[in-house]
Amino acid sequence: MKAVELVAPRDLRLTERETLEPGPSEVRLAVSHVGICGTDLEFYRGRRSAGYPFVLGHECAGRVDAVGRGAEAWTAGTPVTVRPNFGCGTCAYCRAGRENVCPDGRGLGVTIDGCLAEFVVVPARYLWRIPDGMDLETAALIEPTAVAERAVRRAGSIGGRRLLVLGAGSIGLLATRIATLGGAEVAVADPVAGRRSRALAFGASRTFDSDAAELQEETFDVVIETAGAPAAASAAVERVRPGGRIVLTGIPMDPAPLATRFVVWRELELVGSFIYETDDFERACDRIARGEIAARDVVTDRFDLGRVGEAFERAAGGESLKVLIEMTERVSEEAS
Repeated sequence: MKAVELVAPRDLRLTERETLEPGPSEVRLAVSHVGICGTDLEFYRGRRSAGYPFVLGHECAGRVDAVGRGAEAWTAGTPVTVRPNFGCGTCAYCRAGRENVCPDGRGLGVTIDGCLAEFVVVPARYLWRIPDGMDLETAALIEPTAVAERAVRRAGSIGGRRLLVLGAGSIGLLATRIATLGGAEVAVADPVAGRRSRALAFGASRTFDSDAAELQEETFDVVIETAGAPAAASAAVERVRPGGRIVLTGIPMDPAPLATRFVVWRELELVGSFIYETDDFERACDRIARGEIAARDVVTDRFDLGRVGEAFERAAGGESLKVLIEMTERVSEEAS
């Protein structure tokens, strides 16, 4: 099978690998679409590493291709997406439904080879059947939507409250839409004008340049930080009102300065939001299926598998939002 291997920072190679067979309770997925995430870019830039060569990718969709013993409930050709973070299943967190914080969890494209390949083998219980009428490209966007769903859920009761989203990347835009659906008055801050314009289409009532003087004069009931930049955590503390809540979703790789004295003086609530729980994934899927979230509107660029290096450079440039890899080489071969 074809697979894209990261062999060194910013060095991706389209290679041939042996096609894996699904083991007990596993399913092999024929991948159709893969989204490039900020985590992928950290590996691509060399700021994180799981060793080389390594296959990136965790946002994906496709069709069931083969099943292992014990996974016969899945049939070939079924359109699916994947919850790509696998809990151990036995620890206290997994037993409580909090697989997202399992200390022994595995992640596609993070700790184990990912889905940027023609085929990927995953535990059957982490497959997600997509609703009738949903196309595979949209299905690949359920995973990042679930991340945004979790972030807004961690914000608590937001109806009628003033909420600021820091960062208008794909997660920030999706969080903006979900928070708007929850009844919040949402403002968005981002340094890129094009992203601010798109935030308005996702329901933001106002947008700010991240460094704008008028933003410094505002405070909000809730701030959701999605940018992943060290300075964004500090900005979140500065922009929330006394007694307000901050949700940190971005993962900066450098130390983030944080004025903890303001957290104390203002009695702020500071919470983290890491990926999602199963309920968040289900809600994200349902919202997209009902048309409440136009997830495809975060896609700015599409590349086929043969242009994967160009796709990653485009995503790393900072002007795009969601970049998708279409596994068109495999699809075209099957069609011929």
